[in-house]
Amino acid sequence: MKHLAIFNEKECIDKILRGEKTMEGRFSREKDLPYGKIKKGDEIFLKESGGPILGKVEADNVLFFDNLEPEMLGKLRREYGKDLVVPDKFWEKYSKSKYATLIFLKNPQRFLSKIKFKKKDRRGWVVIEEDK
Repeated sequence: MKHLAIFNEKECIDKILRGEKTMEGRFSREKDLPYGKIKKGDEIFLKESGGPILGKVEADNVLFFDNLEPEMLGKLRREYGKDLVVPDKFWEKYSKSKYATLIFLKNPQRFLSKIKFKKKDRRGWVVIEEDK
């Protein structure tokens, strides 16, 4: 499967492409994508919000969590915070999340030229090609 991950901060994409950020986490109150859809081996294209696709990465492993409570969120923060490379305000913003998708990343590739992708909605994740 192929996915499009949208990031509000270009620096986050740059950290992934430099290999500094080895995990992506998506937290939500509902079962929003990529929850339940992404799996090991899937390609993830990295798009800047309002901008182009800058590169891609592969999902090395994926963990899903549901019915999250503050205690479990704290555990996820302690266990995976270093690999997620997110500021404290991230954890505050998503403190009421009930679902989490943690994606271990490998094989980051920066594209030589930026790829335009027309997307007009506010979704932060899009499945762009399903397995057949």
